[in-house]
Amino acid sequence: MKLTKHRKNKILFYIGITFLAILFLIPTEWMIVSSFKSESTIFKDMNSLMAFVPHDLSLTAYSQLLDYYNVFNNIINSLFYASIMVILGLIVNSFAGYSLAMYNYPGKNVLFVFIIAMMIVPIEAIILPMYLVVHNLHLLNTIPGYILPFVANVMNIFLFRQTFITYPQELVEAGKIDGISSFRFFFQVVIPTSSSIYVTIGVLTFLASWNDFLWPVMALSEQKMMPIQVALNAIFSDREHIFTNHTMAALTIASIPVIIIYSIFQKYIVEGAVRSGIK
Repeated sequence: MKLTKHRKNKILFYIGITFLAILFLIPTEWMIVSSFKSESTIFKDMNSLMAFVPHDLSLTAYSQLLDYYNVFNNIINSLFYASIMVILGLIVNSFAGYSLAMYNYPGKNVLFVFIIAMMIVPIEAIILPMYLVVHNLHLLNTIPGYILPFVANVMNIFLFRQTFITYPQELVEAGKIDGISSFRFFFQVVIPTSSSIYVTIGVLTFLASWNDFLWPVMALSEQKMMPIQVALNAIFSDREHIFTNHTMAALTIASIPVIIIYSIFQKYIVEGAVRSGIK
């Protein structure tokens, strides 16, 4: 049976994205495999395909990282910071988005335009004023000083607003007639039917917090409070010789939560992006 043009294009499309997926996964696969090899084995295999083949595996690099540098404490820090940012961010940004979508009050449109305008401002342009504010409030090297400046996020507010605005106003009015308060409507109707956007923003907030480097470098100076990304940089910056297997083990440890979380929730991320109107 002859293949139709549409089917041929579909097959070529899947071949293409499969090739790209393999291409992008190759560095990750090499990183993970190298983290289980000795330093000499890594350089021995460097110029051959054996670099990507697991053999002579050992957990030495991981045990040394955990025993000598106590990176487990920094991993706990990152998980704690990211979790708090997710919880507070979902509460604050969803309330703000709900307000912009469901209520009419003077200056609402101006406020929304201001939020849109803030989306094009890079973090590098405002991070110094943020640092000065935190410094003047004597909140450097504190958990509130590290977390609070990033709880409110204009992009997340925008995504929530775009999702909530799709609810028919008649549904809200019907709820009011039945004696349902705005807060009750929000918690009993809006949140249960908007789980995908909550998961999407929660995952994106977690990933952004986990991968953040610039702000923790500025806001935190004590080793015991550092997240994993900053701690790894400090560890390897203080050493005269950097072992490749140690570096790969550290990067693997830092990547595992990101890979797991995105793999679990990728379906909800796509659904939330579609529902909020992202193209």
